Amino acid sequence: MGKLVDRDYLWLRETAQKSPAWRPWAPIALVPVAAAALAWYLTAPDTAAPDGDSYTPPISRSVIPAAPNARAIPVNFNPALSPARAMSPARPIELAFAPAQSLTPNNGNGPDLKPGWHRVTIADGDTLSLAFARNGLSYMDSLRIAHMPKLGHYFTRGLQAGDVLDVKADDTGRVEQVSYTVDALHHLTVRRTQDGFVGALAERAAEHRQTAVSGVIQESFYKDAVAAGLTDRQAAALHRIFAWDVDFSRDIQPGDRFAVVYDTLYHKNKKIGVGPILAAALINHGRVIRAIRYTDSSGQSEYYHPDGKPMRQAFVRAPVDYTHISSPFNLNRLHPILHRIRRHEGTDYAAPEGTPIHATGNGRIIFEGRRGGYGNVVIMRHDQHITMRFAHMSRFAHGLHVGSQIKEGQTIGYVGMTGLATGPHVHYEFRVDGKPRNPQTVSLPGAPPLTGKALAAFKSQQADAIARIDDMADDARVRMASAADPHS
Repeated sequence: MGKLVDRDYLWLRETAQKSPAWRPWAPIALVPVAAAALAWYLTAPDTAAPDGDSYTPPISRSVIPAAPNARAIPVNFNPALSPARAMSPARPIELAFAPAQSLTPNNGNGPDLKPGWHRVTIADGDTLSLAFARNGLSYMDSLRIAHMPKLGHYFTRGLQAGDVLDVKADDTGRVEQVSYTVDALHHLTVRRTQDGFVGALAERAAEHRQTAVSGVIQESFYKDAVAAGLTDRQAAALHRIFAWDVDFSRDIQPGDRFAVVYDTLYHKNKKIGVGPILAAALINHGRVIRAIRYTDSSGQSEYYHPDGKPMRQAFVRAPVDYTHISSPFNLNRLHPILHRIRRHEGTDYAAPEGTPIHATGNGRIIFEGRRGGYGNVVIMRHDQHITMRFAHMSRFAHGLHVGSQIKEGQTIGYVGMTGLATGPHVHYEFRVDGKPRNPQTVSLPGAPPLTGKALAAFKSQQADAIARIDDMADDARVRMASAADPHS
């Protein structure tokens, strides 16, 4: 079997490392180098860095966590080898060396396993490797399953928090079978063979029916959407659909209304689940925003306005469900702590400490760590022109690192007040070619609109959905008008 490269979990590798020939003088020769590196590491100042993206950060003290069974080796430094310490007595300094992690199944660090079936629940921020490791299952088996031809993507980008996998394994964590209900229509079974893992995707026969619900926002969007009959996931999906047009933290007001048409799945006249949202409308301050789902000839589905313009943009405006903007974009701001004019090159969104911070667009992490007044900061690159910064985090999301590919809406950290901050908030910057732009007003790129034959096919196929959601939106506006004028 050839070399297996884990492209989804960049921080983990299976590599065939050859042990170098033993040289008895090597440990002695490395002592002065280790002493100098350790002295610099312990005394190096934590200063602010340049804002340019070409900056290479110093080694982070949190890059390699100490292993629970790391062993400390006392090293006596000879003063003769270190002139700066010639007047000081030699003293032992402990250097922690984490033992190499075994690539075999359960290496003793995970829970003790009993052979048989085990239920694995995917947590927020999990990859298959992290979920397997938490349950004492083989890391290498997680990679082989995630890289199965055609079906592996169900175990990488297809996994969501709350998904449940049933895994059959022996007492060493070696995986034999995996049973995974992908959705109401699809069930995936994976089994081990002599040549690796193979999978089979079974599709359940179902009848598709459309269900329509509507509601009025009185307390909160999520609570009222669920009260109207939507599931938690549907409410979250509806939020994502309209997030590019509406700031849900600031724009939504009591009395606003929504209407949704979604797919419902039945088998032998018994409801077995729900499918995607097919059409939706949001009436916000009298403005009607409509969204229609359309699947193109390649099988890709997106939501569009009735005129064929996409709902989805490359970015959303705000990275957090904030309470208020504590400091807007202002290049001539008086700094509240330094008490001098200092450019404020982003927007501060105040929120309770620990509130999840979400990526405002797709990108790759190019820096994660401590940086001067920013405190704990994540810098993401979207493309060769656009970067985003999220600062003052209390902590980072589990499992992320420099090089991680991030999707819009993914949790990358949590609100805090590290660095120069007077209260819990996230400082968010949007930069184009390294120059700061106001996140609230910058023109955000979006997906291309439908044109030509694609637009004609969209209007033809979705005419009934457009008409139905228009009727529901008109009815909602009539209800809003009646509520505003009880004498009409």
